[in-house]
Amino acid sequence: MRKALLTTGLVGVLAAGTAVPGAAISDSGSAPLPGTGARVVANAWHCNVYADKCSFKTSTKTTKGGAKYKVSKITNVATVKANGWQATLSLSPSGTQVSENTRQVSWTNNNTWIADISGIADPGGSMNTSITTCSDGGAFKAGVKAFASACAND
Repeated sequence: MRKALLTTGLVGVLAAGTAVPGAAISDSGSAPLPGTGARVVANAWHCNVYADKCSFKTSTKTTKGGAKYKVSKITNVATVKANGWQATLSLSPSGTQVSENTRQVSWTNNNTWIADISGIADPGGSMNTSITTCSDGGAFKAGVKAFASACAND
């Protein structure tokens, strides 16, 4: 009975056009946080297949030896772009309009190890529209800073 419920739930998720684990387009990038032994890691994901809308998520994390590493300030900027002829983009959360087909959303946290953003992209325009999701992040601790970027492309 439980297996049937999980399968039905997965079909519902696919029909809604949201990301399914293992079926997402993703990318990551990292950079050392000087003098700390920690790394700043940027991640970007969005759904692989969608009919109308597409979920996206970006994050900036700091880790040291695979464990969470707390910093003074950590920032993440998500840039989502609809690609294609006469492409347009609506985003939830709405963010800042960079152009007709590009939006940005940013988030900053203090005294923690992560800043993340998630939402729904609604591309419009030509039928051959694809999405690019980029994550640009930075971390600051004890007078040093580092930045990392990642871009997931269809």
